[in-house]
Amino acid sequence: VLESGSGSGAMSLFLSRAVGSKGSVLSVEVREDHHRRAVLNYKHWRTSWALQRGHEWPDNVDFHISDLCTASSLLAGRGFHSIALDLINPHLVLATVLPHLLSGGVCAVYLANITQVIDLLEGLRCAALPLLCERIVEVPVRDWVVAPALQKDGQFCTRKAPNPDVDLRQEAETLDQTDTDDDFGSAFGNVPYIARPHPEQMRHTAFLVKLRKFVQ
Repeated sequence: VLESGSGSGAMSLFLSRAVGSKGSVLSVEVREDHHRRAVLNYKHWRTSWALQRGHEWPDNVDFHISDLCTASSLLAGRGFHSIALDLINPHLVLATVLPHLLSGGVCAVYLANITQVIDLLEGLRCAALPLLCERIVEVPVRDWVVAPALQKDGQFCTRKAPNPDVDLRQEAETLDQTDTDDDFGSAFGNVPYIARPHPEQMRHTAFLVKLRKFVQ
Protein backbone atom coordinates (compact mmCIF):
# COMPACT_ATOMS: atom_id res chain seq x y z
CA VAL A 1 0.00 0.00 0.00
CA LEU A 2 1.18 3.51 -0.83
CA GLU A 3 0.14 6.25 1.60
CA SER A 4 0.56 10.03 1.38
CA GLY A 5 0.64 12.04 3.62
CA SER A 6 1.64 10.37 6.82
CA GLY A 7 0.19 13.04 9.11
CA SER A 8 0.22 11.80 12.71
CA GLY A 9 0.65 8.19 11.58
CA ALA A 10 -2.89 7.10 12.50
CA MET A 11 -3.67 5.80 9.01
CA SER A 12 -0.20 4.24 8.83
CA LEU A 13 -1.00 2.16 11.93
CA PHE A 14 -4.32 1.07 10.46
CA LEU A 15 -2.68 0.11 7.16
CA SER A 16 0.10 -1.74 9.00
CA ARG A 17 -2.47 -3.96 10.68
CA ALA A 18 -4.47 -4.33 7.48
CA VAL A 19 -1.57 -5.66 5.38
CA GLY A 20 -0.19 -7.79 8.23
CA SER A 21 3.05 -9.72 8.14
CA LYS A 22 2.81 -10.50 4.41
CA GLY A 23 2.33 -6.90 3.25
CA SER A 24 4.10 -3.56 3.45
CA VAL A 25 3.24 0.13 3.52
CA LEU A 26 5.20 2.98 1.95
CA SER A 27 4.21 6.18 3.74
CA VAL A 28 5.29 9.47 2.15
CA GLU A 29 5.09 12.87 3.86
CA VAL A 30 6.28 16.23 2.55
CA ARG A 31 6.43 17.94 5.97
CA GLU A 32 9.32 17.04 8.27
CA ASP A 33 7.36 17.73 11.49
CA HIS A 34 4.54 15.41 10.41
CA HIS A 35 7.08 12.79 9.35
CA ARG A 36 8.79 12.83 12.75
CA ARG A 37 5.46 12.59 14.58
CA ALA A 38 4.28 9.67 12.44
CA VAL A 39 7.53 7.74 12.93
CA LEU A 40 7.44 8.35 16.70
CA ASN A 41 3.81 7.25 17.04
CA TYR A 42 4.52 4.15 14.97
CA LYS A 43 7.45 3.20 17.20
CA HIS A 44 5.40 3.76 20.35
CA TRP A 45 2.59 1.62 18.96
CA ARG A 46 4.93 -1.27 18.12
CA THR A 47 6.52 -1.04 21.58
CA SER A 48 3.10 -1.13 23.21
CA TRP A 49 2.09 -4.12 21.08
CA ALA A 50 5.21 -6.05 22.15
CA LEU A 51 4.70 -5.26 25.84
CA GLN A 52 1.05 -6.36 25.80
CA ARG A 53 1.41 -9.48 23.65
CA GLY A 54 4.94 -10.64 24.29
CA HIS A 55 6.02 -10.54 20.64
CA GLU A 56 6.78 -7.80 18.14
CA TRP A 57 4.50 -6.60 15.38
CA PRO A 58 6.20 -6.80 11.95
CA ASP A 59 8.05 -3.62 11.02
CA ASN A 60 6.10 -3.25 7.78
CA VAL A 61 5.83 0.55 7.34
CA ASP A 62 8.57 2.47 5.52
CA PHE A 63 8.38 6.25 6.14
CA HIS A 64 9.91 8.75 3.70
CA ILE A 65 10.07 12.54 3.43
CA SER A 66 9.23 13.35 -0.16
CA ASP A 67 6.82 15.09 -2.50
CA LEU A 68 4.90 12.52 -4.54
CA CYS A 69 4.85 14.87 -7.51
CA THR A 70 8.63 14.43 -7.80
CA ALA A 71 9.01 10.98 -6.22
CA SER A 72 9.45 8.92 -9.39
CA SER A 73 12.81 7.57 -8.20
CA LEU A 74 11.30 6.51 -4.85
CA LEU A 75 8.50 4.62 -6.61
CA ALA A 76 10.67 3.12 -9.35
CA GLY A 77 10.22 -0.63 -9.72
CA ARG A 78 7.43 -0.79 -7.14
CA GLY A 79 3.82 -1.83 -7.57
CA PHE A 80 0.93 -1.28 -5.15
CA HIS A 81 -2.37 -3.05 -4.67
CA SER A 82 -3.91 0.14 -3.28
CA ILE A 83 -3.16 3.80 -2.59
CA ALA A 84 -4.42 6.09 0.20
CA LEU A 85 -4.11 9.84 -0.36
CA ASP A 86 -4.71 12.56 2.24
CA LEU A 87 -3.53 15.62 0.30
CA ILE A 88 -4.84 19.10 -0.47
CA ASN A 89 -4.49 18.59 -4.23
CA PRO A 90 -4.46 14.83 -4.85
CA HIS A 91 -5.18 15.23 -8.58
CA LEU A 92 -1.68 16.67 -9.01
CA VAL A 93 0.04 13.42 -7.94
CA LEU A 94 -2.16 10.89 -9.75
CA ALA A 95 -0.11 10.99 -12.95
CA THR A 96 2.98 10.04 -10.91
CA VAL A 97 1.49 7.28 -8.76
CA LEU A 98 -0.99 5.73 -11.17
CA PRO A 99 1.60 3.76 -13.21
CA HIS A 100 2.55 2.00 -9.96
CA LEU A 101 -1.04 1.01 -9.04
CA LEU A 102 -1.87 -2.49 -10.22
CA SER A 103 -4.84 -2.89 -12.57
CA GLY A 104 -8.03 -3.24 -10.56
CA GLY A 105 -6.37 -1.57 -7.57
CA VAL A 106 -8.18 1.03 -5.47
CA CYS A 107 -7.09 4.58 -4.78
CA ALA A 108 -8.88 6.00 -1.71
CA VAL A 109 -8.78 9.79 -1.36
CA TYR A 110 -9.65 11.72 1.81
CA LEU A 111 -10.80 15.32 1.22
CA ALA A 112 -12.12 17.97 3.60
CA ASN A 113 -14.16 20.04 1.11
CA ILE A 114 -16.58 19.12 -1.66
CA THR A 115 -14.83 21.62 -3.92
CA GLN A 116 -11.71 19.44 -3.63
CA VAL A 117 -13.78 16.46 -4.76
CA ILE A 118 -14.84 18.46 -7.82
CA ASP A 119 -11.23 19.40 -8.56
CA LEU A 120 -10.24 15.75 -8.26
CA LEU A 121 -12.86 14.57 -10.72
CA GLU A 122 -12.09 17.42 -13.09
CA GLY A 123 -8.42 16.48 -12.92
CA LEU A 124 -9.30 12.90 -13.87
CA ARG A 125 -11.38 14.12 -16.79
CA CYS A 126 -8.78 16.52 -18.16
CA ALA A 127 -5.88 14.07 -17.86
CA ALA A 128 -7.95 11.15 -19.19
CA LEU A 129 -6.51 8.88 -16.50
CA PRO A 130 -7.70 5.25 -16.39
CA LEU A 131 -9.51 5.68 -13.08
CA LEU A 132 -13.19 5.01 -12.44
CA CYS A 133 -14.88 6.90 -9.61
CA GLU A 134 -16.90 4.19 -7.89
CA ARG A 135 -18.13 6.03 -4.83
CA ILE A 136 -18.13 9.37 -3.01
CA VAL A 137 -19.08 9.19 0.66
CA GLU A 138 -19.55 12.02 3.14
CA VAL A 139 -18.32 11.17 6.63
CA PRO A 140 -20.02 13.43 9.20
CA VAL A 141 -18.96 13.86 12.82
CA ARG A 142 -21.84 14.67 15.19
CA ASP A 143 -21.84 14.84 18.99
CA TRP A 144 -24.59 13.01 20.87
CA VAL A 145 -26.11 13.46 24.33
CA VAL A 146 -26.70 10.14 26.13
CA ALA A 147 -27.52 10.54 29.83
CA PRO A 148 -30.06 9.49 32.46
CA ALA A 149 -33.27 11.52 32.21
CA LEU A 150 -33.82 13.87 35.17
CA GLN A 151 -36.91 15.51 36.63
CA LYS A 152 -37.04 19.23 37.37
CA ASP A 153 -36.13 18.54 41.01
CA GLY A 154 -32.97 16.74 39.95
CA GLN A 155 -34.28 13.25 40.72
CA PHE A 156 -34.05 10.45 38.15
CA CYS A 157 -37.11 9.81 36.04
CA THR A 158 -38.63 6.33 36.16
CA ARG A 159 -39.95 4.10 33.44
CA LYS A 160 -43.75 4.06 33.59
CA ALA A 161 -45.08 0.85 32.08
CA PRO A 162 -48.88 0.54 31.56
CA ASN A 163 -50.69 -1.96 33.80
CA PRO A 164 -54.29 -2.63 32.71
CA ASP A 165 -55.05 -4.66 35.87
CA VAL A 166 -54.56 -1.72 38.21
CA ASP A 167 -57.04 1.10 38.76
CA LEU A 168 -55.78 4.23 37.00
CA ARG A 169 -56.17 6.37 40.10
CA GLN A 170 -54.34 3.87 42.27
CA GLU A 171 -51.61 3.59 39.64
CA ALA A 172 -51.18 7.37 39.55
CA GLU A 173 -50.85 7.53 43.34
CA THR A 174 -48.29 4.71 43.31
CA LEU A 175 -46.27 6.43 40.62
CA ASP A 176 -46.31 9.71 42.53
CA GLN A 177 -44.95 7.94 45.60
CA THR A 178 -42.31 6.16 43.52
CA ASP A 179 -41.11 9.44 42.03
CA THR A 180 -40.19 10.70 45.49
CA ASP A 181 -38.42 7.51 46.56
CA ASP A 182 -34.67 8.01 46.78
CA ASP A 183 -33.88 4.29 46.30
CA PHE A 184 -35.84 3.61 43.10
CA GLY A 185 -32.93 4.24 40.73
CA SER A 186 -30.64 1.49 41.98
CA ALA A 187 -32.10 -1.39 39.94
CA PHE A 188 -30.90 -1.92 36.39
CA GLY A 189 -33.34 -0.60 33.78
CA ASN A 190 -35.37 1.58 36.16
CA VAL A 191 -34.04 4.87 34.77
CA PRO A 192 -34.91 6.00 31.23
CA TYR A 193 -32.22 7.70 29.16
CA ILE A 194 -32.24 10.62 26.77
CA ALA A 195 -30.35 9.98 23.54
CA ARG A 196 -30.33 12.70 20.91
CA PRO A 197 -27.87 14.76 18.87
CA HIS A 198 -26.30 17.53 20.94
CA PRO A 199 -28.18 20.83 20.33
CA GLU A 200 -24.93 22.80 19.95
CA GLN A 201 -22.91 21.24 17.17
CA MET A 202 -19.32 21.93 16.15
CA ARG A 203 -19.90 20.23 12.82
CA HIS A 204 -17.20 18.81 10.60
CA THR A 205 -17.56 16.60 7.59
CA ALA A 206 -15.10 15.00 5.23
CA PHE A 207 -15.35 13.10 1.97
CA LEU A 208 -13.97 9.73 0.92
CA VAL A 209 -13.59 9.15 -2.80
CA LYS A 210 -13.06 5.60 -4.09
CA LEU A 211 -11.25 5.36 -7.43
CA ARG A 212 -10.42 2.12 -9.23
CA LYS A 213 -7.82 1.65 -11.96
CA PHE A 214 -9.12 -0.02 -15.08
CA VAL A 215 -7.41 -1.44 -18.16
CA GLN A 216 -7.64 0.85 -21.15
